[in-house]
Amino acid sequence: MSRLRNGSTLAGAILVTSIGLFSAAANAQTVENAPAAVQEQTPPVESAATSAPVKAADETNAAFLARVHSANPGTVALSAAELFKQSPAPGTVKDLITIASSTDAATADIAGEVTNGFPIIAVSTSAAQFSEQLSAMVLNDSSQLPVVVALAQKVANKDFSEVVGEGLALAYSTAMQRGNTILAAAIQLQTKGTGVPSDLLIAFSENVQGTAAGPAAPAAAAAAASPIGGAGSTPASGNSIGGSGAAGDTGGTVQAGGGAAPVGGGGSGTTTTTTGATGALPSITVSTGSTSTPTSTSPV
Repeated sequence: MSRLRNGSTLAGAILVTSIGLFSAAANAQTVENAPAAVQEQTPPVESAATSAPVKAADETNAAFLARVHSANPGTVALSAAELFKQSPAPGTVKDLITIASSTDAATADIAGEVTNGFPIIAVSTSAAQFSEQLSAMVLNDSSQLPVVVALAQKVANKDFSEVVGEGLALAYSTAMQRGNTILAAAIQLQTKGTGVPSDLLIAFSENVQGTAAGPAAPAAAAAAASPIGGAGSTPASGNSIGGSGAAGDTGGTVQAGGGAAPVGGGGSGTTTTTTGATGALPSITVSTGSTSTPTSTSPV
């Protein structure tokens, strides 16, 4: 009996041990599989968070930025700057300015974020393009002029104010070249309004002066080309200092050409006469060496 009891006890112990080992193995397998399931779900979540919206071909700029704002409001400013970089045109400038200048309470957040995008443009490689396209927009639609100046006041950023000033200077110079003095005067007046950033006015004035110096230089050169001591092609122009004159018309008209020389000069005066209805008058030349004195040829 004792041997059977010992055998049963041993068999029971082996059975319990086997069940324990099986349970431990099963639990270990379950623990190892759990992290794998979590790791498989993590990448799609990260991908969805980092992906940026892409503007559709038929989507307006306002609709695109609204969609960006819904997905991630903090990226609207960068998206606005990138939007202009991808499409540098007067229409893009106008859309961005319109969104940023909106007074609708429903879009106030988007307007603020787009406003923050202009300083980014001003310090990027697209700054010069922005000035050019802003100028084109003002020339095509002068009603945008006060809106542009008001936006510069709202942004209150030195770099952006300078970019706007350069754009308005380009618009002013182009308007003057086209003879549109009314628009040119309006642009100049807007830059001197109350509350206009000083950096905008300085940039405008400096660029206007730089542009105006170009056309003025040829005009000054042409004026300086008037001869002093040159030869005149007509009796009137022949009276330049030290010049030579042409003979007058027939019929007794006397023309004096180049007779006056500067004091102390060594020139000589010549009086030419032609035979007219009253007869001939002698041609007299008087040279005094150091100076020349014209002599009257009236008959005694």
